[in-house]
Amino acid sequence: MSVAGYDQGYGDSRENDRDERASLYALVMDELAHRRGLSVSGVRQVIRKTKPQDLAARWRGWRRSCDCLLSLGFSAQNVTSILQGSSAFLHELDPEADIRRVVFYLWEDLGFNSWGKIGLGLGSWQRHKYKVVTTAPEVLRRKPEGGVEETVATLEQVGMPTKYILDASFRFPSLLNVPPSLIFCVSAYLSSTDVGFRPRDLGALYRRNPWLLHPRTVEQLRPVVAFLREELQVQRMHVVLRGYPQVVLKSVNADLQPRVVLLQSLGIPSQQIGCMVEAFPLLLSLPLEEQMLPVLFFFQAELGFSRHELWTMLRSFPAVLDLSLEENIRPVVSFLRDDVGLPDVKEFIKRLPPVLGYPVDWELRKKWALFQELGLDASDFAGFPGFVSYSLHDRLIPRLDFCRRQGVLAQDVVALRVVMAGGDAAFAKEFIGVDSEAYEEFLLDYKVRRKQARAAQTRADRESATSSRSWSERKKGEKKWGRMKDEVSSMEEDDGSFLFSEAVCD
Repeated sequence: MSVAGYDQGYGDSRENDRDERASLYALVMDELAHRRGLSVSGVRQVIRKTKPQDLAARWRGWRRSCDCLLSLGFSAQNVTSILQGSSAFLHELDPEADIRRVVFYLWEDLGFNSWGKIGLGLGSWQRHKYKVVTTAPEVLRRKPEGGVEETVATLEQVGMPTKYILDASFRFPSLLNVPPSLIFCVSAYLSSTDVGFRPRDLGALYRRNPWLLHPRTVEQLRPVVAFLREELQVQRMHVVLRGYPQVVLKSVNADLQPRVVLLQSLGIPSQQIGCMVEAFPLLLSLPLEEQMLPVLFFFQAELGFSRHELWTMLRSFPAVLDLSLEENIRPVVSFLRDDVGLPDVKEFIKRLPPVLGYPVDWELRKKWALFQELGLDASDFAGFPGFVSYSLHDRLIPRLDFCRRQGVLAQDVVALRVVMAGGDAAFAKEFIGVDSEAYEEFLLDYKVRRKQARAAQTRADRESATSSRSWSERKKGEKKWGRMKDEVSSMEEDDGSFLFSEAVCD
């Protein structure tokens, strides 16, 4: 055979292969996209990433599985997503033994079909009913260790009730793909003496953080636990992990060590840093240069804190490092210095560090005005920082109002401390000299009056917003309320006991 003839035959075979592939692509596109309504672009992506020989062997299985999913109520968009995520094994699934079995188990046995039981509205349920299979199609595949039934049974064994599994799988559908051996492995380490979780607490942890059931969780957590226990002498590791589970993702050298070094530079011993981490685990997540350093510099440079004073404040209130310098700390300092007129703002903050997190406009300013109504000044305010720590409507206003009604006045800071300290029964009996039931009745009446005042304010705000609407909006509203009045009038004719209130319309 001549070279020219060989080339001609080779070219013809290549052209035939291209024709066969084109015919196969057109056939798959017609079967899945045109006849079954799947996304054209989605099917095209699946075809492009599949080898021709694999496509020829798989497309009939894809068609069979897609028909089953569509018959179960999955939308064409959902089926397209499932095909894209499971094209490597979807053709192997049996429609009855695999797809229908798993879907009906999720809907009927596990409870995905009972939207009322899991606290979802009807619209949310209709969207979430298909979410797990659409987002994590691996759940349809039976693995060597078992399928979704075995995973659910294992989660229940480690203390995760069905309602927790439902809630977590809505947010993290891959939870139902976790092998039982991995669940036991992670649970065994978390309940070991190194971490200290009680087995009954693991279910709540997995509900909030299902991503912890990952093959690398134990591997990444071991060095973090060793560092916190050995370097900082953290005793309650489970408290840290519950408060900040993302510590699993942190690097000891790149993330944890620099924050510890910064705190040690203030003279804080490692053991005290460990206590701070237990009290405020988010300390390990704060940005170093954007958050921690500016706050520390402000206290030292602008408020004159020494290293020892700063250490003492951080030990009692480590969350101060998480406060915004511009939104929290500076406004409070400015209010105490300029509006209240405190001679020594630093001393006030040292005695009550949480004051830096109180809102100025709707808390501190109101409490300062109430303090002034008692005839007390800034020096008295500086002598009683705890006044601003009491709740405005649960303690301050009710007790002071009750004192006025009983003719007992707190005219100095000493008397004011007595009024605010202790429980309600002790306050009524020891300071006022009346039975605790009298103060309880007053509190109930106060709460009713406050609720009525808030409702009146809400109505006033609505009326103000209504009066500021445009002419066309007001006309639409009048037509709407007119239709409602007509409906109510017809109801009144049927039942004379129903009375329409003009206030409802307004």
